[in-house]
Amino acid sequence: MKNHYVLTLAFMLMWLTFSAYQCASTEITSARLYIQQKNYDKAEEVLKKEIQKNPNSEEGWYLTGFVKHQKRDYEGMLEAFNQTLKIGKKYEREISQLLKASWAENFNDGVNYFNQANRSTNPDSVKILRQKAINSFNTAVKMQPDSNDTYRNLVFVYLTAGDLDGSMPEAEKWVKRVKSLEAFQIATEIFYTKAEQIWNKYYTTKNSQDSIEALKYYEKTEQLASEGLEKYSNDGTLNSFLFNTYISLGKRELALEKAKAAVDANPDDKFTNYNYGTMLLEAKDYEKAIKYFKKALEVDPNYENALYNIAACYINWGIQVREKEDEMNTLERTHKKYFEQSLGYLEKLAEIVPNDFRTWERLGQVYAVLGMKDKAEDAFRKADELRKKQG
Repeated sequence: MKNHYVLTLAFMLMWLTFSAYQCASTEITSARLYIQQKNYDKAEEVLKKEIQKNPNSEEGWYLTGFVKHQKRDYEGMLEAFNQTLKIGKKYEREISQLLKASWAENFNDGVNYFNQANRSTNPDSVKILRQKAINSFNTAVKMQPDSNDTYRNLVFVYLTAGDLDGSMPEAEKWVKRVKSLEAFQIATEIFYTKAEQIWNKYYTTKNSQDSIEALKYYEKTEQLASEGLEKYSNDGTLNSFLFNTYISLGKRELALEKAKAAVDANPDDKFTNYNYGTMLLEAKDYEKAIKYFKKALEVDPNYENALYNIAACYINWGIQVREKEDEMNTLERTHKKYFEQSLGYLEKLAEIVPNDFRTWERLGQVYAVLGMKDKAEDAFRKADELRKKQG
């Protein structure tokens, strides 16, 4: 991109040299000379006179934009180029090249500021550098409004700073302008996370206003996921957020219906099988849920979420059976077989993600139910160690 920028400037200066011999006003001729001399202040001064004398001076406006670019006055550059294009299309190609160069300058500035912020240990410096990164990416967006990379980096600056609220309007602009799968996925996750935060707050405050606020963000999540799925119908991430949102909104039957339709349309996709299995797990239909988790694991035997949820199915099923056996006071105790069936999945999961304390806690519980005392103690000890390390 830097080489492209150098070539662009070389082309512009060559054009200025040739065009200097063409008939032009005194101000235009002087401006060209000042630009060749890189005296941009003087060039800007005479160009103001040119535009005052001739508001429809196409070259006057174009050269003003060129000078503004050289002085890194990007707002002024855009204004001048917009005026140029209102008058005519003579400089359309040159303007397009300078906009691309300006995008590269600001995008690279944004990346550099962002990286400096991540390396800095001074909280005040971090704050200043992140704001500079945000400003640079915002300017880059104005140069190339359809750039997926620019929006992504802009949103990530906010998220890295823990500013979920700041990221939301930028994520919405990203979706509206670019409509990429990544834009829909990240925007949907942001609004779902916000909804969950407020809903969890409601559990503490019991303030009805919090529940109303959470509902607003769940509905926005539903809207974003639904719009995304109109374009990317098979995406597992969007489907997951949509189904979870349906559950949060009390639309369990709709969630099941949509999840079943998705798995019917894509029977060999691990995400659709996992999503439908999760819906069935929520509905306590453990036997059917296990079928779909197994299908997801056929596609990807190391699919962590499916391993965890199939184990959860067997454990919950075992607890359900044990409660019935206790209630009936029967001598037949079949519930342990369900815990036994969960064991292999949990042990495999512990191998794949050995630092997840929740898996070790689950393993400890299952070992305890099965009378495997030593293994249970080891698993609980491992879970405690990991929890302490992770704060």
